[in-house]
Amino acid sequence: MNSAMDHLLSCWVREGILGEFDRHWLELLARLDPQASPAVLLAGALARAAIDQGHLCLELERLVTRDLPKPEKADPFTFPAVQELRAELCRSPLVACPDQRQQAADLNSITPLVLEENRLYLRRYQQYEAGLAAAIRKRAATKGLEVEPKQLATSLNALAAAAVLTLAPDQQRAITAALVHRLSVISGGPGTGKTTIIFFILAMGRLLAAEQGQPPPRTLLLAPTGKAAARLGEAVGEKIARLQTTIPADSPWARIIADLPQGAMTIHRALGYQTETPTIFRHRADNPLAVDLVVVDEASMVDVALMSKLFAAVPAGARLILLGDKDQLASVEAGSILGDICTATADGKGNGELADCVITLKRGFRFDSRRGIGALTGAINAGDSAAALRILDHDPAGEVARAEPVSLEQDREFQDLLVTGFGPCLRATSPDEALARLNDFRLLCPHRRGEAGVEGLNFFCRRLLAATGLLQPTGEWYRGRPIMITANDYGLNLFNGDLGVIWESPEDDHQLRAFFALGGTVRRLLPSRLPRHETAFAMTIHKSQGSEFEQVAVILPRDSSPILTRELLYTAVSRARGRVKIFGSQAVITTAINRKVERASGLGARL
Repeated sequence: MNSAMDHLLSCWVREGILGEFDRHWLELLARLDPQASPAVLLAGALARAAIDQGHLCLELERLVTRDLPKPEKADPFTFPAVQELRAELCRSPLVACPDQRQQAADLNSITPLVLEENRLYLRRYQQYEAGLAAAIRKRAATKGLEVEPKQLATSLNALAAAAVLTLAPDQQRAITAALVHRLSVISGGPGTGKTTIIFFILAMGRLLAAEQGQPPPRTLLLAPTGKAAARLGEAVGEKIARLQTTIPADSPWARIIADLPQGAMTIHRALGYQTETPTIFRHRADNPLAVDLVVVDEASMVDVALMSKLFAAVPAGARLILLGDKDQLASVEAGSILGDICTATADGKGNGELADCVITLKRGFRFDSRRGIGALTGAINAGDSAAALRILDHDPAGEVARAEPVSLEQDREFQDLLVTGFGPCLRATSPDEALARLNDFRLLCPHRRGEAGVEGLNFFCRRLLAATGLLQPTGEWYRGRPIMITANDYGLNLFNGDLGVIWESPEDDHQLRAFFALGGTVRRLLPSRLPRHETAFAMTIHKSQGSEFEQVAVILPRDSSPILTRELLYTAVSRARGRVKIFGSQAVITTAINRKVERASGLGARL
């Protein structure tokens, strides 16, 4: 590479446009094709960097209009117009440009880059996306159980009557779709009845199999993270236990419900993660899962690589059900799969067979959509910042409120909120009571660092609560310290995101132990045995996904940042069961609501 290119790369790495790995990737492309033009090499490096930002590809239209940093010691680089850049990429031996009339995945040459229409992919991600789209279309076109609609409706109504439950029309459509299609996609926010839907799918699946003289369907309940899997298993178990108290013991439904599966596991575990080949699972297309029904919760958190491998491993005759919330934060890794599927079928768009498989739950059972948290989440999702601010500043229900950005040392109102919020847990008289009150209140932040970040807030909470006498932090371990596990430990059955509390153990001569409420039971462990963990008075909004708290305080920075988006704010607000208070200026909140995450992808177009 010449000095001008080196100066440009150094500038882009320094400004965060590229990472060091992207520089090495560009150097590899240059070795593969010494004649490659700067435009091809830089587009290839930016395509690689796009993966780290959650995109599946690099869109040429956005690239050529992007305002990229200019180096001080070299001439600025400008990409040519889209058509010229496209032609230059297609001439390069580094780039495959398949004929659009052919299947995009059917490429004759092995190249590191693939250009489809005006989307530039790394080859692996083009294969993930094309393969997943084909698998979705094929599964959507295949029917599941052969059952008369009238018979299905009769059985469904009978189960609802026995359980003393009234299903909303959207719930009924979701259950029906999951039973009659090989693929169903169900999206809904907190409180829209997704756990109830899972229960009915499991129970109805067993009933219909028995009526057709078949054995009970082999079932897997899955989630993308250990924490989400544990919560799924707990939620289904609690739902079953609750309904067993309402359904008469002599009812034919009682035996069906008693035999329903309750345990859940991670997708990685189900597919057979292999440490020696971490990107190749034991179960795949040539060794599929021995299963008839797969239910995946928190599907919005599943990235394109994992989703494509899941679809490949589920046998063609099995039913696959994806549940999640398309409006919350997408996966940490590349892709926005649930959102892309829902968008591709919204308002009657796209493939009709797929549209029949996608259900959006609109009725909320937890919040009133006309006020408070329900109205606020609706305004945020609609991108209506003015309405969101009106609700925040004038909520007669008292569920939501706003205050100006916090100043930790001077803001007496904020300090009182911390004492009031954490007080019930810290004043508990037993570890069981402390665990019961652990999720009463939580601080949620976009960032880890800074005054309004997790690290600074955790330090401040410890100091403030010690000054009020609620804590006596004499070392790393102290009574009342809330902790969050940050690494999975299958041996201890603790997972990334699990919350616990340090407390004296009556069974251990009042020595300090770490207590966790898991699967309906309380577990205690020596603090020294814990996997990686951190203090959790405050946590990032990303880490809060899948959790719920009675009251939430969302701490926004004084100035906007790229991480503040509509999806982030919606996720934070929807963690609250009862009340939420946002500490942030009107300008920062407005900017966040107006900034919608748009991940570059061709999945929606393929569908």
